[in-house]
Amino acid sequence: ILHMKKVLMIILFSPLTVYAQGMNQQDMQNMMGQMQEMAACMQTVDQNEVEALDKDSKIFEAEMKELCNDGKRDEAQNRAMAYSRKVMNSQAFITIRKCTENMPASMRGMMPNMDPDEIAKDYSKHHICDEI
Repeated sequence: ILHMKKVLMIILFSPLTVYAQGMNQQDMQNMMGQMQEMAACMQTVDQNEVEALDKDSKIFEAEMKELCNDGKRDEAQNRAMAYSRKVMNSQAFITIRKCTENMPASMRGMMPNMDPDEIAKDYSKHHICDEI
């Protein structure tokens, strides 16, 4: 199974145990139905594109380490922001965003923000070289 797919599934499903505490039976059934719909939708994500993104991410990480180690922080940051926009605007991530858009707001709050503009803004608040 692909690294990126595993990461996405962990991010999406790990908070459910905490979220489910205190729910009544009907709320739990509704949530499970929504999760099944989301899982079925996620099956439509182009696996070839996910594999390509996973491969690109490994190359990207190596390039970032090299740029940061060479003291080219500005170049690394500019490339990181461009790469982030590229990934978030890929058809695979667009489909993932669509698959999760109908989830209850309380559950979406537990998921990472998948809005390309917000991610670019987040990168402007911290530096890629400080993360690797």
